[in-house]
Amino acid sequence: MTAKKLLLTGASGRIGRTFFQAMHTTYDFILTDLKRPDDEVVAPHRFIQADLSLPGAARALLTEAAPDVIVHLAGIPDASASFEQLLPANILSVTWLLEAAADSTCQRFVFASSAQTIEGYPVDVQIHPGMAVAPANLYGVTKCYGEALCSCYATQHGLSCVALRIGAFEHKEANALKNARDYSAWLSPRDAVNLITGAVEAENITFFIGYGISDNRFKRFDLTRTREVLGYQPVDDAFREFNPGPALFT
Repeated sequence: MTAKKLLLTGASGRIGRTFFQAMHTTYDFILTDLKRPDDEVVAPHRFIQADLSLPGAARALLTEAAPDVIVHLAGIPDASASFEQLLPANILSVTWLLEAAADSTCQRFVFASSAQTIEGYPVDVQIHPGMAVAPANLYGVTKCYGEALCSCYATQHGLSCVALRIGAFEHKEANALKNARDYSAWLSPRDAVNLITGAVEAENITFFIGYGISDNRFKRFDLTRTREVLGYQPVDDAFREFNPGPALFT
């Protein structure tokens, strides 16, 4: 069986590197980013440097790459970023890329959304499918835009789209979880790989929003539908891995 050809944007980022390293023997990757990855890209995989915020860049890239699936991880993941900082990577890039994808060989578009789309809700409110978006910052607003654009291209242009609301992705050794919200929203590297793989492989999807957290004892998101639709089976738990203790909740 021929491996699926994946175009992975944001390939030099933390999640992009993690996904590629875990799955480089499973898929045929074309990697792209503004800068080259720190790790060597081994054959048969290729890296194509590109600025997808430029008109025509996405269409040229897809013409060359001809992917079966696009995993769009590129973006500015900064809750404090200004609109001017967010516009190229978080608005223009996804706009041009979805437009080009709808006219290409691409069969599935996987969009890295964010938990910031719902951070306007209190931290003690668990988010369930169907709840209205509630961004607390402009970064979250740009991810709401990306989700809406995916829905448009799915329903109006027949491009299967999966948006993943990714939580607090951190490697354990980074020791970067600071509060109860971070623990409830943690996404471990291996669970991130399983989540993205599920988004690539799941069948019979027009448009779906999945939730990207691990199997934490207390969960910022209800994972029921994500498990059902994407076959996602997270295995890690921030409260077990980090053992924060009761002081975190006082």
